Amino acid sequence: MIYVSSACIKERSIAEVIKRFAQCGIKNIELSGGTDYYKSIEHDLVELADLYGLTYACHAYFPPPKVPFVVNLASCNDEIYQQSIAHYVQCIEMLKRIGCHVLSVHAGFLVEVRADEIGKVLSSKTIYDEGKAYDRFCSAYQQIERQCALCDIELYLENNVLSMKNYISFGNQNYMMMTDYMSIMKMKKQMDFKLLLDLGHLHVSSHTLGLDYAKECALLRDHSHWFHLSENDGSSDEHSPLREGSRIMEEFCKINDQCNNITLETIGNMREILTSINLLKSLQGSI
Repeated sequence: MIYVSSACIKERSIAEVIKRFAQCGIKNIELSGGTDYYKSIEHDLVELADLYGLTYACHAYFPPPKVPFVVNLASCNDEIYQQSIAHYVQCIEMLKRIGCHVLSVHAGFLVEVRADEIGKVLSSKTIYDEGKAYDRFCSAYQQIERQCALCDIELYLENNVLSMKNYISFGNQNYMMMTDYMSIMKMKKQMDFKLLLDLGHLHVSSHTLGLDYAKECALLRDHSHWFHLSENDGSSDEHSPLREGSRIMEEFCKINDQCNNITLETIGNMREILTSINLLKSLQGSI
């Protein structure tokens, strides 16, 4: 099944995003970041799903909190850590009420990240102890996993992205969890999880770390249960529209099978989004 991320277009309210998608025939929507908090979000999600016959998945930073912050399940800052866990506890309860059965979360960071730094060069000089951060992340993830199981929600864990600018800023250190095959397997040794493989993230991280992208994709093929797709030039996570014959699409065609769900994460106008969907449909055979 092909989903489209609500982050693909910019609107202040999630209801406006969903209406625009639904009116263009997009029925599978991944609820994600980029919109503002308001009281009737849950009511609108249910009403619009009933009106248009929609299916939802949920990813990471949704629903939007009243006060923006960066969710980090690996944080060694107790306030951020507890906020992050509470965000997902409340999210899962909401998903149960609206009948959404899929949640995916981000791997953690070993640095503090401000809300205004997402997608930019990180400036924080606060570096967490690696062992403590991994222990906290696994503990939080397993807590979320147990709650998802009780609510009949499938849980997925997404690989992080390491840009060259951040790598240089960090003094050629990788402070992002799960950026490549080796670090994903490192997490696998600590706990079991279903991998959501963001091929755009992997493209950037491979370029930054000097890894063979095709080999990384091949190694992760049998571990991947869901894909996020967008284009970039390898230097940063640009979320550009899909291009037939691109390196990312070439590797996607090699490792995808008809059992995998896909989320389109391209930022652009509706025409570009629909063109990317049609490209995926032609590769998948059906939505």
